[in-house]
Amino acid sequence: MKIESVSASGFAANLRATASVVALISLCVAANPAMAQQKDVDPADDGIAEIVVTGTYLKVKSQADIPDPTQTLDRDAISRSGVSNLSQLTNLTPANIGSMGGAQDLSKGGPENHGSRSANLRGLGPSSTLVLLNGHRTAATDTDSNLNPYVNLNTLVPLIEIQRVETVLDGASALYGSDAIAGVMNFITDDKFNGVAAGGQYTFIDGAPKYLAEGMFGGGGDRFHVVGSFSYEHQKNLQNSQRRVTNFYSPSGTSQPGNFILSSAPHTASGGDVVINNGVNGAIDYTQLYNNTVAARVAAGANPTAAATKNVQVADPSCDVPGTGGVFVGNSFPLGACQFSYQAMNPIQPAYKQVLSHVRGTYDLTDTQQIFFEGRYYFQDSDRYGVASTPITRGNIIVPANNPGNPFGVPVTFLGRVMGVNGPHDDDKTDLTGTHLVLGAKGKLWGDWEYSLDGVYSREQQVYDVKETDLVSLQYAVNGYGGAGCPVSFNGTASFVPGTNGCSYFSPFGKDQKVNSQAVIDQFFTYTTSRTVSEYMIAEGVVTGKLFDLPGGTSALAVGGQFRNEYRSILYDAFRTSGRTAYLPPGVSGSGTRQIGSGFAELGLPILKDLYVDGAIRYEDYGPFDSIDPKIGVNWHATPELTLRAAASTAFRAPALAQSVGSAATSGTSNLYDPLVAGDKGTFRNVNTVPNNKLQPETSTNYDLGITWNPIRHAEVSVDYWNYDFKKKIALQNAQAVINADPTGPAVIRDASGTLVGVNVGYFNAGAVTTDGIDVSAAYTWDLDDHELTLRSTLAYIHSYEIQNNPGGPIYEVVGHRNANSFAPVTPRWRDNTYLTWEHGPHTATLTMRYTSGVVDDYGVNLGAASSATVGSWVVWDAQYAFQATDAIRVSVGAVNLLDRDPPWAKFTGYLPSLEDALGRQVYIRLDTKF
Repeated sequence: MKIESVSASGFAANLRATASVVALISLCVAANPAMAQQKDVDPADDGIAEIVVTGTYLKVKSQADIPDPTQTLDRDAISRSGVSNLSQLTNLTPANIGSMGGAQDLSKGGPENHGSRSANLRGLGPSSTLVLLNGHRTAATDTDSNLNPYVNLNTLVPLIEIQRVETVLDGASALYGSDAIAGVMNFITDDKFNGVAAGGQYTFIDGAPKYLAEGMFGGGGDRFHVVGSFSYEHQKNLQNSQRRVTNFYSPSGTSQPGNFILSSAPHTASGGDVVINNGVNGAIDYTQLYNNTVAARVAAGANPTAAATKNVQVADPSCDVPGTGGVFVGNSFPLGACQFSYQAMNPIQPAYKQVLSHVRGTYDLTDTQQIFFEGRYYFQDSDRYGVASTPITRGNIIVPANNPGNPFGVPVTFLGRVMGVNGPHDDDKTDLTGTHLVLGAKGKLWGDWEYSLDGVYSREQQVYDVKETDLVSLQYAVNGYGGAGCPVSFNGTASFVPGTNGCSYFSPFGKDQKVNSQAVIDQFFTYTTSRTVSEYMIAEGVVTGKLFDLPGGTSALAVGGQFRNEYRSILYDAFRTSGRTAYLPPGVSGSGTRQIGSGFAELGLPILKDLYVDGAIRYEDYGPFDSIDPKIGVNWHATPELTLRAAASTAFRAPALAQSVGSAATSGTSNLYDPLVAGDKGTFRNVNTVPNNKLQPETSTNYDLGITWNPIRHAEVSVDYWNYDFKKKIALQNAQAVINADPTGPAVIRDASGTLVGVNVGYFNAGAVTTDGIDVSAAYTWDLDDHELTLRSTLAYIHSYEIQNNPGGPIYEVVGHRNANSFAPVTPRWRDNTYLTWEHGPHTATLTMRYTSGVVDDYGVNLGAASSATVGSWVVWDAQYAFQATDAIRVSVGAVNLLDRDPPWAKFTGYLPSLEDALGRQVYIRLDTKF
């Protein structure tokens, strides 16, 4: 099944826009025929030192000599971007699509309660991109909504120490094993630095300024060298009410003011009718209203003794009174529902403070033997400020007739939440800590043979404190036994009168929002704590050396092995496991561990002087399953100006521990609507997820064809076609899709009255994912006397992204779609970054254009169904000016989103946080010093 997502005219317009950038650079080349000359340095010059780069264990002369398509962000490019942490670097890589975390995404996203961001090359999922720190794995900090683990780029290493970021845009499991299925991002620090450097950046964001201070030192002696760095980052929270694109009406049916179920006719203390005039709807006789409603049901044939006949829902009498926050939905007040909008109180981003440190050093035992070490530690303290209280979805609160706030004179059932827009923001707290240690040795064995041995210990811990409503304590308070000083149990005793002897009432009625005792509220609001730990212990060894001579040089071989122990645990406190939580389902604590052994080899064959063939193979054994993944690549310098490359491989990704191993079950909530209820706009309901120990690893076949053309000095054009064919894609059932497919099925949870309560979902191996596209980069530099002008463009185009939910099932083309109801990410067809940089002596100025094409907005639409709604394209301009005042001092000023453009509108979430941000213009000033 195909879904058309981009019109022919839109496709042509995007193609013309892209071609114009490349054409402009090509015209510059054609206009300077006198510059058409060979490069100053012959790539085959034996004087060029060989190095090890990401994507190979063998030494090559440059990154351009390996067959894999790669992108490198060097220190200068990072400095010109204005970023303040590594997570923002994902904006500089168009092939990175749909990063998770750090911003609220109630539709589909990662954690939004702390500072976090994932990599996500090709949009194949955050767990399909292997993130390395100086070539080593680190434990995953976070998971996305499907429990796919990923490394939090925010917490990896201080920005000041980064020398370059090398990204391999091709499957690399043959070298690195699982998780490198889409590619590799290797963050490489400066291990040669000498001296002291410091930097500070202030970023003005309207309502949410950001501060960064960082430093670095380096030095040593004849045999040792150490480089260390630290950073302190402070980000203020930003709420939906502070931005136009996120400050919209988003209703919840579990509101405050809420709704009440009458099970008998209201009456006054003297037996008369209950008449209420809220000042908006006039006088309403609730007794008569109840009797008439029940009588009409009986007349229509309803059983007069059935609960469904006798239960009449009415909106809170103060629902639409100005100042309460309530909005009535229905034909005639109060027969309907009271709703309110939680949107304004929820966050765009959390507040956090983070301290991050890193050190790396070497010691030469002899001239040919060296030991090395690396350490990293960080702490992040985050606060998520949200709606005052969460909805009560896991139990019923009965308000007795004697509650002073109850105007009906009979017991009623409360449906809603205890606090609304008149309450303070809820503050959920997250503490992150991480440790990463590496100890190893490397050196010469004999002749040209060398070895490297290392051990890695990496640990991440997340402690999450979320405020919840204690159902039992709330019922105490509604019954008149609230407050920390109340000595009475839930049912009271004959010798105590409710509301006396230190006991107080709580009223859930809208008219009493501002008069309820804070001490009583504090008693039934309780923080529930969960602690998640993930650990890696890795031992790895590699031996490399020369083999035999070929016409193009000497062949080389790398052989190695790795043992990896992975562990994950989650521990919930007693409150969360007790079943007393009003909103969050009970958590199930547990842990899981597994051991992975692997062996690998890589062979480099310089067949001819300009023809290099690289082959690799890796075997990994997970116990329940194993995988053998080969790779072959060719790099041919056809002429001094033209390089052709091709690579093909298989790759795999093992199921995450949280998805397949251990006893921990994950319970959460999601905004879900009931298809059996007409007009249901959705509310937050329970989603229960359990591991599946029968999951198989994802497998893929990848290939890449590329060309790099250097027609003249200072000009380069590179084009790569890539293709991924996944099988057994690991996916989590979409909760809304499960409900829509069978609204009364066994996976759908409903209470005795048929009200939708939640849904059970699980992981499965989807049928297939096939995607292909083109990467284009082009650059040209003008030398204009003592001025230099550089134009560079990097573009990622996705031609197709086909998914299949189950083997043999229909195939859906989802490129250019939001994919709100499938496991696929938001998949724009085009992303492009174009830079224009001017340099003159101590002056540097850069103008950047970032473009993301629009997508079909299929939120609330079944997979495969047509949707006329769209999320528009987004074009953002960034600018920076930097002045090198002295050799030791550099000052930079700039703006991200210079024109203060809002992201395009998207249903339910306001915008698409995985592609864009709602921060608006971000003006910064940065000072760097070096001694």
